[in-house]
Amino acid sequence: MSVEGKALGIGPRLRSLLLVGGAIAVLGTSQAAFAQEATPTPDPAKLDVGSDIVVTARRRAERLQDVPVAVAVIDRREIRQYDLTNIANVKLVAPQVTFDRAFTGSGSSISLRGVSSSNLDAGLEQSVLIDFDGMPISRGRLLSDALFDIAGIDVLKGPQSLFFGKNTPGGVVSIHSALPTKEFSGFARTGYEFNAGAASFEGAISGTIAKGLTARLAVYGLESKGYITNTSNGIVDPQRAALPYDAGGSFIPAAPHRLGAEQKGAIRLTLRYENGGNFDATFRILGSYAGSQGQQALTEIIACPAGQSVPTVVGMADPNGNCRLDLHSATGFLPPAELAAWPEVRGWNQGEPSGRNATVFPSLNMNYRIGGVTLTSQTGLYDYDYRSAGSADGTSYAYYWSYQREKNTSFVQEVRASSSFGGMIDFAAGGYYSHDNRTLYQGARNGPNPADPVTGRYESNDSVIRNTSDAYSLFGQLIFRPIPTIELAGGARYTHEVKTIDLRTIFVNPMLVNSFLPVNVPIVGRRPESRTSPEATITWRPNTDLTLFVAYKTGYLSGGFSNPGTPARNLTLPLITYDAERAQGFEGGIKFSMLGRRLTGSLIGYRYNYKGLQLTSLNATLAQPAYQTTNAADTRVQGIELEGRFNIAPGFALRGSISYNHARFVDFPNAQCYAGQTAAQGCQSVTIGSTTTTAQNLAGSAIYRAPDWLVTAGAVYDTRLNNKLHLGLNADIRNTSGYFVSVTENPLSYQKGFTLLNAGLRVGDIDDHWSIALIGRNITNRIYATIGTDQPGGGGSVYGAAGEPRAVLLQFETRF
Repeated sequence: MSVEGKALGIGPRLRSLLLVGGAIAVLGTSQAAFAQEATPTPDPAKLDVGSDIVVTARRRAERLQDVPVAVAVIDRREIRQYDLTNIANVKLVAPQVTFDRAFTGSGSSISLRGVSSSNLDAGLEQSVLIDFDGMPISRGRLLSDALFDIAGIDVLKGPQSLFFGKNTPGGVVSIHSALPTKEFSGFARTGYEFNAGAASFEGAISGTIAKGLTARLAVYGLESKGYITNTSNGIVDPQRAALPYDAGGSFIPAAPHRLGAEQKGAIRLTLRYENGGNFDATFRILGSYAGSQGQQALTEIIACPAGQSVPTVVGMADPNGNCRLDLHSATGFLPPAELAAWPEVRGWNQGEPSGRNATVFPSLNMNYRIGGVTLTSQTGLYDYDYRSAGSADGTSYAYYWSYQREKNTSFVQEVRASSSFGGMIDFAAGGYYSHDNRTLYQGARNGPNPADPVTGRYESNDSVIRNTSDAYSLFGQLIFRPIPTIELAGGARYTHEVKTIDLRTIFVNPMLVNSFLPVNVPIVGRRPESRTSPEATITWRPNTDLTLFVAYKTGYLSGGFSNPGTPARNLTLPLITYDAERAQGFEGGIKFSMLGRRLTGSLIGYRYNYKGLQLTSLNATLAQPAYQTTNAADTRVQGIELEGRFNIAPGFALRGSISYNHARFVDFPNAQCYAGQTAAQGCQSVTIGSTTTTAQNLAGSAIYRAPDWLVTAGAVYDTRLNNKLHLGLNADIRNTSGYFVSVTENPLSYQKGFTLLNAGLRVGDIDDHWSIALIGRNITNRIYATIGTDQPGGGGSVYGAAGEPRAVLLQFETRF
């Protein structure tokens, strides 16, 4: 175990997991000569039917060709080709969806067709829902966990409010883990990625354990050294040195030389019972542990105002840093005296940048078929314990330091009935309940402070925010086929949700009592909200190879309460309350297959209006600046997508897509100004209610992180080398036009267009008992920004994160 691994504090857990994995590998090697891994039992969410793919985009099994929804399907072969064990890499094969990690807040931000929610505010849920094995999850913490032993991923574009719980105005990413096989089978896969120094293992065993009962045990482990270089060697803070009081020392030590290190360990048990007739039940339980150096360790100063060659914080220049995106960051951490007096932080990775997410995730799906009706019960519990700590300004001075610890329990129960009569009428109806209980502990050190004479603490503040949510909904859809080729479908979901908040500070440094909310003077709120989201679709299928449809859809993301990291003294309940996000519009297109189904594809057009898009930016008007969520007044997203695949010959296929997405703020008069923005640049004094502040008008501007153009192209080639060996080759390019990475649209946050190249080579035996693969992602090492914000204390600099640099993975796999 490396020094970096020990520092993350999860070595024993990972070693135990790798022991289990090693046992699977040994078992696989001993069995490989006797049994080949059988084709897994098809996942009900995606089945191969000849050359067709069947999905459950409407919670019933339908051909991808037939379903009137824009869906991008990622199958097991593509997951294997690019080693998609990190959900952030789904964008390699699914156009227009991105998963970005950085900063603290909600942990991650998911974007689809340019619609996304920020990750800067821990109180914010995502506009794009993750549906994991039927469990709807609208928070970004799941993105830090491993993605392993996956059967497939479906990306459902546009609002999907009818069938997928709540909070889906941007779309749904549906992930299906592999089901048990009836035959004894399994695999073991090991790999090493050279740039980040990442060693990984993934494996599973599966088979029948009793009549009607099958089981699958899958494990995953990873240890990575990271790919970001810390250029700080430690620095003396001149402001601290000149203070008339002791602020814990004037020397700021450097964080570790290599940043972005991670360790992951996960295990999932799946049990499936089938009575051979009308009943089946699938129980899954996932335990996952992800350790890292924190979300802030992935960030750096990516640009500074004109004439500035190095980053600054509160006027102090950092000679160890630079003002460009190059995977180098000058990062300091806490002086020893401060660390020793801060109990919430000192036990986390010895006070160095730290992150951890411990997840327990059981779920139970039951189906009972009677006549042409299937009754389904879906139960899930998503429990995680997350923490992160690190510098929030990207400089050697670590002037702004913060920590978060978030404990969350989400329970979901859904029951539904859906018919498959196949005649003139079919229906689906059901009910949904969810309960969320989330407590956020957080604190910050915003500059040098004297020690509190009572406690000896140096930090600025500590606070706790308790959040709850209870949601109830009813939904139903009726499908009417007046003639076999025409389908009329209409339905709606009614949702009632109640959210509460209890925000209070538990410590304030005596020097800052006029800046922060007084200790134990709470801000308490309760927000009930109801909404009905209807949709209707007309579909024409003149033959089995052609589908045309047009749909009216609506979407809804409930309002709520911001969870500011620095509760300012002038903070009020109205200031942290934001309204619901609502979407409505039209989508339509054609799905086709030609040339004996060798050429398949779709052409989809859409136009949606979003009211109250929930956006988060730094509010510098508060007594203590904090990231705060507000609602953009009016936004429009419209575009066209062409996607296709051409099987030229057995084993040789081409695939590609062209997407034009015009995402613009139609009306956004009171958008937050970016740091350093002048009146000449559009930052004006405005009065909102009784408050005078500054704002800019972003009407007509592009939505951040929403490129206009996205073009992908790729090829897959599989062939026999001889009677014993098989060769597989694949390559893809992904070109995107430029976009802003910051919601304030600071000109320095503009990322120019770029192209990524990914490729892979796999050699194995004809029966796929073993294989060796070389997998390359971002082969040309294009460094590009994914997300950014104004640097705290930076006077206009932009603080952000880069996408994955070049990754070259050597992988060995055995199947049995």
